[in-house]
Amino acid sequence: MDSFAPREKEMCFGQCPVLIRETLDLIAAKWTVPIFFALRGASGPIRYADLQRRLGEITPKELAKHLRNFETAGMVRRTVYPTVPPRVEYALTELGETLLPSLETLADWAIRHGSKVADNRKANEPSAPVRLIRPA
Repeated sequence: MDSFAPREKEMCFGQCPVLIRETLDLIAAKWTVPIFFALRGASGPIRYADLQRRLGEITPKELAKHLRNFETAGMVRRTVYPTVPPRVEYALTELGETLLPSLETLADWAIRHGSKVADNRKANEPSAPVRLIRPA
């Protein structure tokens, strides 16, 4: 099967659920979408410090962890240049770029429906039990 051909709907059995879970484990983290969009928005490979500035509140440890995971999965390319101090750049690989349309679709869905989901969750949350405090 061509890796870019859509799968048939009935074909998600066997390994498919496992592959979906592993993919979600990789991409469902808080910073995945911002990192991918920041890498996509760069005009080419981007230095670590520039990437961190684009992302704002992410800690260096958190950014390094995500980039390492994406590099291990073949979604991000890390290039180290032998300079003093070392220059390190990151870019999406061809595989990483194939995830962008799905992330864009998810972002579009969230923009259209996210407030309704939040309203539903708020309306349907069980209320906190009333706690009576007895005087001593």
